[in-house]
Amino acid sequence: MPSKLTLKQGEAKTVTFTVTDADGAVVDLSTATLLLGVKKAVTDAAYVFSHLDADFDKTDAANGIVTVDLIDDDTDQEEGVYLGELKCTWDAGTVINKSATFYLSILNAITT
Repeated sequence: MPSKLTLKQGEAKTVTFTVTDADGAVVDLSTATLLLGVKKAVTDAAYVFSHLDADFDKTDAANGIVTVDLIDDDTDQEEGVYLGELKCTWDAGTVINKSATFYLSILNAITT
């Protein structure tokens, strides 16, 4: 999982997440339901943008690797640092509420 991702306002990008446990072993995400949420501050109740399970490419999920496409509307936000979190839930009730927090820095795009 990226610890810091820097994008320009309105930039689209595919982001890859690799989820591991405390011992560094990969976590099988093939049967997990995923949610990516990004907010301005940890205390914010609502996400600035989010992606649901169907938005993820889970081709390599058994190896703990998933990708999601951030579109230009996602990153068309006020310049600043945002907090992202990947939530993973399994039918058996196992939940990783936040696999890790990462920082998304959105830079001002220069337009003419």
